[in-house]
Amino acid sequence: MAHPHLRERRTVRKVHDRLLGDFEVPGFPLRFSAFPELLELEAPLLGEHNGRILSSYLGYAPGDIDRLEREGVLISQPR
Repeated sequence: MAHPHLRERRTVRKVHDRLLGDFEVPGFPLRFSAFPELLELEAPLLGEHNGRILSSYLGYAPGDIDRLEREGVLISQPR
């Protein structure tokens, strides 16, 4: 990952994780004209979108989602 060619082509990328901080990862070696810039890489935290997904797509009421969290059915990572 330290080879100058890989760094120049940005095949090695520095990413930021909200919990782990900054670190380097292997990037995608191919480039496409429709995507001239690197896409942002940020994974959601565990359960970060539970409420939005359950309410928007499955019609769950906020109280139902709260109950599932209290019962341990849904788990969310602390922010």
